Amino acid sequence: MSTLPVVIAIVSAVTFAGSTSVQHHAAHGAPPALRTIVAFVRYLVGHPVWLAGQVLAVVGLALHATALHLGTIAVVQPIVISGVVLAVPFRSALSGRWPWPREILAVGIAAVGLTVFLVASQPTSGNRAPYMLPAALVCGGCVVLTVAAAGASRLVRKANHRALLLGVAAGVLFGAVAGLMKSVLYDATHGNPLLLLTSWTAWALIVLGLSAVVLNQVAYRAAPLSASMPVLNVVDGVVALLFGLVAFDEIPRHSPLQLTVEVLAFAAIAAGLWLVARLEHDEAPTPSADPSVEDEVRTPGD
Repeated sequence: MSTLPVVIAIVSAVTFAGSTSVQHHAAHGAPPALRTIVAFVRYLVGHPVWLAGQVLAVVGLALHATALHLGTIAVVQPIVISGVVLAVPFRSALSGRWPWPREILAVGIAAVGLTVFLVASQPTSGNRAPYMLPAALVCGGCVVLTVAAAGASRLVRKANHRALLLGVAAGVLFGAVAGLMKSVLYDATHGNPLLLLTSWTAWALIVLGLSAVVLNQVAYRAAPLSASMPVLNVVDGVVALLFGLVAFDEIPRHSPLQLTVEVLAFAAIAAGLWLVARLEHDEAPTPSADPSVEDEVRTPGD
């Protein structure tokens, strides 16, 4: 595979990192009085900092889509999710301080894990056109998992647990969105673009994409970035790799040794995400010791 999609994916990852940190900075500071999703979204839309994050997100999304179109999901998606480790250091910049040595170490662990994963996996280029039935089955399974995780989040009281489940729900959808973007771009460049108006993949991309963004914002508001960011991106990567495998026939090297190295490398990426998020958690204010004070932040539907 050409190095061009890798370079584009790296730039996309950095852009998304800036977008994530800016969006979380705005969403987590929303007034507790906003008790509905409509009020919460209205607040965000009127917040200049959040809008700046959305501009960055659009740029990152365009770069992400381009990288997926030119390369394979199995290569592009791990790069994009690994770039999110930069989100917390960017938050440090927003707070007017230099990144801590531990943040740099965490970023280094994720970078090493990513490099080893890309070298070890070397997936086949697969098919440029998706297999529609497997793609539809993956999307259907993702919807079921998302509904289950989001529904379970309504049953827990701890803010961190709620944000974790919302992160799982959003991660599942973002993973499916990566596969759908590749599918839609193939259709758009290999036929009449107007046919996308009747394509289920295009409509699924819109619905699942918007749902993922809303779930992500609710998770940001519910708790610090550490509660949702690591699990969101790990789930995102796993679902995207599954989508690439079954819908595009992107098969990684799969000898026992190679699979072991790939799993360990992906675990290093996850460890880097977790370490960076834990640093953000440690920086957050300590909850009140007064038992009469709730230790959670209500989500918009409460």
